[in-house]
Amino acid sequence: MHFIDALGEMCPIPIIKAEKELKKLNKGEKLVLETDHSCSIQSVVKHFEGKYNYKCSYIEVEEGIWQITIEKA
Repeated sequence: MHFIDALGEMCPIPIIKAEKELKKLNKGEKLVLETDHSCSIQSVVKHFEGKYNYKCSYIEVEEGIWQITIEKA
């Protein structure tokens, strides 16, 4: 599993970082992006599900900190 720390970064920076990292991954591999901006959840999920049809999910791991998992299709 690959990991990106996007704490303190606002969109579109998390999307740009995830785009770059996902290019390196093989189909079926997962990327976890950690963010502390709730608006990034909707932006990231909408982007990768809509543009690439990648599976996305997210969980709040601590109060105000979320991990978004993106599976490359």
